[in-house]
Amino acid sequence: LVTTGPLLGASARLVRRGSQGVIRVDSNILNEGQRRFCVAHELGHFILHEKRGQLELCASEAMFPWYRSSGQEPEADAFAGELVMPEELFRRLSGKGPNHELLEALADTFRVTITAAAYRYVELGVDVCAVVVCKGGSIKWFRAGPDFRFRLRAPKTLVDGRTCAADLFREGCSAKLDEDVPAEAWLDDVHVESHWTIREALFPMPSYDSTLSILSVVPGSGLDKADL
Repeated sequence: LVTTGPLLGASARLVRRGSQGVIRVDSNILNEGQRRFCVAHELGHFILHEKRGQLELCASEAMFPWYRSSGQEPEADAFAGELVMPEELFRRLSGKGPNHELLEALADTFRVTITAAAYRYVELGVDVCAVVVCKGGSIKWFRAGPDFRFRLRAPKTLVDGRTCAADLFREGCSAKLDEDVPAEAWLDDVHVESHWTIREALFPMPSYDSTLSILSVVPGSGLDKADL
């Protein structure tokens, strides 16, 4: 049974009694994609972690697919990701490139947030790419795919002015949503040459004073041919 209602200090709660359970999702979560992931996450606990206590509270940060904690939270995340966004369907997109149009279509198809769709795409290594979230003009967190061989700029680093993300923070808007930008604007790697570029797909998140950028290595580019 799934219900909604106010929760203090948690995004979702699972109450288990024997072979039955009730999931409650915080009624303050208005985004459908977030609600769906909350339910899938708690289902993961219910199915995978039978020996846990009768009451399971999951804090807000545990509901983000990029969140990594100790214990069993990553297992519930992995379950939720596969349930809501099956790997097989993502694999069919290999070679298409994580552009703005594709990521929006994925979010709409699976009824998830852009952030969840982007993270899933990167995590599965569908293409050689990484996701970077910036807040207030600085890098907040990033996740590189398994085949992304380059070192990204560290969290808390100011966003380089040559990026699409910087345009948005500087001007309040950005006409560049899919653009080739200097690779060294995003990468802190001695192997990267100054004339190499990386493809950036920008997704503004104005409600959070944030941006999400998908960075992808274009086949045949300098980054793609780099011998590390």
